[in-house]
Amino acid sequence: MHTYKKGLLCVMVLSAMSLMAAEDGTIYVTTFADENGENANACSLREAIITAKKNAAYGGCTPGNTVFGQTDYIQLEAGRYKLDSELAPESRVIINGASRENFKEKNKLTQTYPALEGIKTMISGEGRTRIFNTSKTEISFTLNNIQLENGYAGTQAGQNGRGGAVLIGGDLIFKNGAIVNSKAEVAGGAIYNVALNSEKKISVNGSLIQGNTAAKGSVIAMDCYGNLDDTKPVVYFERNSIINNGSSSSLSAFDFCGSAKVDLITNTIAQNKASTSNGSILRMVTEGLNRLSPFSTFKIKSNTIVENEAHSTLLYDENGSKYVDFNVLAFNQGGKSCRYYSDTGVPKENIVFILAKNALNLGTGSDQCMLPKSSLDATTINSKNIDVSTTSFSTLLSELIPTSPYNTFLPLYYPRNNQTATDLVDVNSSGCSDYDQRLLERDDDIVLQLNPDLQSSCDIGSVEQMNLAAVDISDLKNSSLVTLLDYYQKNIDELKELITESTEKKEDVEDFKEELANFENLLKYTKQYQKYRTIYFNPFELAIAGEERVPDSKNEEYRIKVLDTKHYDIIAEPFGIGVLTVKDGQPVLNGSMNDLKCEWKADLKRIMIYRSSGALLENGDNAYCKYTIKEKAGTAQESSGILKVSFTNIAPIATNDNYALDASQYLTVSVNPLENDNDDGDGPISTVTKLKAIYHQNDAGQDIPIRFPELPAGLIMKAEHEGPCPEAYIRETCYGGKIQFTVKNAYSQFDYPIRYAIFDADGGISNEAILLLKNTAKDTNSSSSGGGSFGIYGLFALIGLGLYRRKMKT
Repeated sequence: MHTYKKGLLCVMVLSAMSLMAAEDGTIYVTTFADENGENANACSLREAIITAKKNAAYGGCTPGNTVFGQTDYIQLEAGRYKLDSELAPESRVIINGASRENFKEKNKLTQTYPALEGIKTMISGEGRTRIFNTSKTEISFTLNNIQLENGYAGTQAGQNGRGGAVLIGGDLIFKNGAIVNSKAEVAGGAIYNVALNSEKKISVNGSLIQGNTAAKGSVIAMDCYGNLDDTKPVVYFERNSIINNGSSSSLSAFDFCGSAKVDLITNTIAQNKASTSNGSILRMVTEGLNRLSPFSTFKIKSNTIVENEAHSTLLYDENGSKYVDFNVLAFNQGGKSCRYYSDTGVPKENIVFILAKNALNLGTGSDQCMLPKSSLDATTINSKNIDVSTTSFSTLLSELIPTSPYNTFLPLYYPRNNQTATDLVDVNSSGCSDYDQRLLERDDDIVLQLNPDLQSSCDIGSVEQMNLAAVDISDLKNSSLVTLLDYYQKNIDELKELITESTEKKEDVEDFKEELANFENLLKYTKQYQKYRTIYFNPFELAIAGEERVPDSKNEEYRIKVLDTKHYDIIAEPFGIGVLTVKDGQPVLNGSMNDLKCEWKADLKRIMIYRSSGALLENGDNAYCKYTIKEKAGTAQESSGILKVSFTNIAPIATNDNYALDASQYLTVSVNPLENDNDDGDGPISTVTKLKAIYHQNDAGQDIPIRFPELPAGLIMKAEHEGPCPEAYIRETCYGGKIQFTVKNAYSQFDYPIRYAIFDADGGISNEAILLLKNTAKDTNSSSSGGGSFGIYGLFALIGLGLYRRKMKT
């Protein structure tokens, strides 16, 4: 039998593996060659795209998701795919390059797993062909972790010369990749958008756009009009570096028209070129047949737009609405940083151009930002723009830092904190982008009562300078210790299982080992230090980590200084119990210190907050602690926060119980439901200074925690102790001590399920549990059967009976 089970298990495992393979809807590309059906032993990228359309095998590819109309996934390997001609997807596909995550190492910027590595998968047009074209199919597709390079859109052989890398007729999502060194003879060196009939969205996130050229729109251009209507392009660029595109003969880098909806959020747009006689980096105007709809909208937020060379960096007219805030739009060469498109160059005063907290050259001459006076005057005091006309570039920004793991492989500029009114750091305003270009969260609305001078606010530009900040917490409460310890143990068990079974994905193990050690320490030291009604607060969890200069780096690089006990000390102290007010950074308590404890445990990595008496708070009071995070080395930064806490009573836990009713005992049984119940959620009551009762008691000091909502008919109950239940249930009777149940009918064969709950000493009521009195007097005829389980021999007997009956009929 043992051998049989092993064989069955083997078959089940093999079957499961086959099923998993069948359910994997991914098409795997296995060759870098640009094949088209001639080799059944390998799957090329071109063949994978055709396979996705056909929903059938083609070349060396097996079909992916064969459900009609569903998206197919195509997985590429690390390496370079060289194309002979453009690719034209005809069905929705998501094409993924090799993963850039390395779980064996930590991220250089954040100091956490996994590390981010450079792009490993390239698709090359080899300078002779465009890479993707969906202008006819209008299909939407996605590219992740892929570099498109050396694309070319010429005008020979009927080609339209648009879209050097991609010519898009549907939606495009391009994430964590690059478009480099591509060229279009007419327009759209990197991207050209054809948005006829309906909105077509191009979304580019976390990518490098570099070295692309075109006569117009070296980065992106688009059709403006078609089918008797404005085109409807939707362009969303977020957290990209757009560097060194265009040439001295280009008309523009970004060329917008039609009824465009444009969001440029948290990008570095720098060192791009266009003609210094008539060229622009950002062009949004009507000129001739290239019409910009008055219904267009442009949202330009938290970008660093510097060191570009063109006649105009931003060229605009009266068409459309512009919302421009938290940008550095200055220090550009060749002409004006902002220019109004007209014969006079003087902006009209009735256009929609909303400005807030930009760094601009508001002086005269070269690099000037020419804006409507009404727009400048309309800004509120907190939204006023910063005039940098008399400030040097190096005072405000670093030089352009090349790609590295510390900037997520995207060139950028770091802001300088001069602590002056004209620098870009902490401009006393909120509303910037939620994340900076490195995907670090901007905390622009944190209020620090004890350090009001260190209150964080927005920085101008694409990069936020990260400063250490503790956080004030106003709603801390204790939770169940039982639940907490169970949570730690569950994570330990799951992580051990993952580590043991991690044979194919060994890169995950280091991350899991670190997590395992963390949970094991939490379990060990929580048990070691546990107190009654304790709040376990991690001061690092919500705090904002500061950044530090990377030592021994040839370039100016910064990384997050990890919030941990290696780099920081924690100081915790109680303010007391009552009502706390803070005036000018100084806390004033209307109350007393009482018995409040706020203790930092370095090995537990938690601040423990509890009362030595274990008592709850009264009269709407709160308890307050102060904690300080202090840097051990470096600049010795420190920041303090207030913890406002309250203590709650954790309900006791009732567990189902089974007892036997025996006829020899006259169907009478004594029970003790509390045997398997507890009030451990609050923690060990033995740690309080004055011992208190665990369960609800009567006036005689006897435990009477048990409440029976109702008793089944036919039962008689006797209890050793009884008395009124607590508060909300005071009209009912609670019981304790020895409890005896007797069945009235001595011949009864029924089971008796009894619902009950228990109260702790503070009146907290548990979950409802079942006390089951199981009657052993029933089913006395052990040889009889009422159906149910059916064995193999029974099956043989029925088969035999059937054959016998068939024989009798014949």
